[in-house]
Amino acid sequence: MKKKYSYTRFMIIAFFLLTVFLFVFCYFLYRSDDTVSNATILVSYSPNSSLTVDSSMPVTDAVGKQLSFTADQKKYGYMEFSISSNMERVDSVTYEIYLKEVEENSNLPSDYVKVYLTDGKTDLALDGYQGNSVPTYQSLKVANSDPGSKRIYSGILKKDEVKNFKLRVWLKDTYPITTKTRNFEGILYVKVID
Repeated sequence: MKKKYSYTRFMIIAFFLLTVFLFVFCYFLYRSDDTVSNATILVSYSPNSSLTVDSSMPVTDAVGKQLSFTADQKKYGYMEFSISSNMERVDSVTYEIYLKEVEENSNLPSDYVKVYLTDGKTDLALDGYQGNSVPTYQSLKVANSDPGSKRIYSGILKKDEVKNFKLRVWLKDTYPITTKTRNFEGILYVKVID
């Protein structure tokens, strides 16, 4: 009788330990599949993420599309930037590029501020910027994740890919010239979209 009692006791303990082991194994197996996928967008700006335009130099779209970098000028905005990503267990991510007006530093009406985005290598206009008409900041779509920002572009970035861009911002040539200088300042940023 004592042997039968010891055997039953041993079986109960073995069954309990096996159940605990299986529970822990399944927990970590399920959890590892859930949390391993990760992607972070890395942005490199030249010279920085801020653009400033003042009211001293309204230009036509033809001239605005040709603007280039000039140090310490604020008549128009020009920025070259690139994006890349650290990706774990994903092959690509969808991203969006935003321009956010810095309202405390801006007093220039945003419907006079033109925004033009091109490929950084070929300088060809990207989707939404092709054709004769260049959009104004006011006409760009509002960002879903940040209602104070405007979405200037969205795309897909593949693993180990680097994309280069050129952003030009200028004052529309129909802006009425006044003696008072006004400014528009915007900050550029990029986000991964789920």
